[in-house]
Amino acid sequence: MNTVKLLEYSQFLNRKYLEAMGKLPWEDVVKDRGASFPSLRDIYLHIVFVEDAYINYAVQGNPKYPSINYNDYDNMEKINQYLEQVDSKANAYISKITPEELTRNVERKQRDGSSMMIPVEDMLLDFFQEVTHHRGELIALFWQMDIAPPHMGFIQYSLSQKRS
Repeated sequence: MNTVKLLEYSQFLNRKYLEAMGKLPWEDVVKDRGASFPSLRDIYLHIVFVEDAYINYAVQGNPKYPSINYNDYDNMEKINQYLEQVDSKANAYISKITPEELTRNVERKQRDGSSMMIPVEDMLLDFFQEVTHHRGELIALFWQMDIAPPHMGFIQYSLSQKRS
């Protein structure tokens, strides 16, 4: 059930990045930095949206993901509330994951309108690699701002959880 550990790790990192962004002036959080999504806020919200879309919708059989308007999130508290809402729903599902659930097939819609059936575990691994790409962007942008990113590698995270 290493996939569940990766999901928990992803949520841990989301909290760390939210804390780090919360220490910045709002103008720095929303400044267009020319990345895949314009600002730190938008990249971060995309990461949270991906968790919502994959775990709370697609994996659970609802392909009608909610839309998100990044400009609606005009302060850190609203971003935190969105994260809390998404994590709460995701954790309700994650707490019930069994080895059998990981092998269950779900429909994965493609941008071209086609779809395929894939195991839940593959969908969750795809989620993890998607958010990892965008977290890498956050790391680079923090470096460009001369700020150490709050990143902790999986091994360090795993060891810290064993000590807790």
